[in-house]
Amino acid sequence: MLKRLAIWFSVIISGFLLFTATQIPFQMGLFGGYSGVGLTLIGVLQAALIIPLLYLGLRLLDMDFRSIGWTTAHWQQDSLLGAAAAAGWTLVQFLWIIPQTGGAERQDVADIIAMLDGEWANVWWYVPLGIIGGGLVEELYNRGFFIGALAGIFKESKIALYAAAVLSIVFFAAGHLPQNWIEWIDLLIPSTVYTVLYLYTGRLTAPIVAHALWNTAAAILVMILYA
Repeated sequence: MLKRLAIWFSVIISGFLLFTATQIPFQMGLFGGYSGVGLTLIGVLQAALIIPLLYLGLRLLDMDFRSIGWTTAHWQQDSLLGAAAAAGWTLVQFLWIIPQTGGAERQDVADIIAMLDGEWANVWWYVPLGIIGGGLVEELYNRGFFIGALAGIFKESKIALYAAAVLSIVFFAAGHLPQNWIEWIDLLIPSTVYTVLYLYTGRLTAPIVAHALWNTAAAILVMILYA
């Protein structure tokens, strides 16, 4: 048990470091900086580095991606569920939360505006990052491996499953480095939604779709409404 927990913990820490390491060179201005093609490259690098790490961790735990919910079963209904969740959160954010909490003056919105730099080309370069790095890789890591693998170590114990779910919600939010209570709320709510989708379906399709669509919608709507 302790050896398996050590493997799980090592993968979680290594994955977090890789998420950080794949962004630092671009934020320092290398490879074109944190804009344009650099945004897509970050998503590709995250997939190229973190997915093999998760594969290795699962192999060491005698698991596979299917055991943590990565499957095409019921993908149509799961995709619709994820799309509905993304649409609901998008409406709440852009019709209520963002306008009531500062609009373009919010730090996170200002950061997106700066990243896009008023260029639609930057939006389209960002979309692969939002889908690959955010929707796919973050959900495989934060929901699939974090919750699924930890629950598997404890032989699918309900207590372990729900404890892992709560930890995953907080870990995901904290990992995005929120700077104030508004950003905490903006991260904890979708993190909870993605986790509930994962627990409800037992699969990763719905949270991946919800996460990817939210990232895409956020960039497009910030560009339209605030840039």
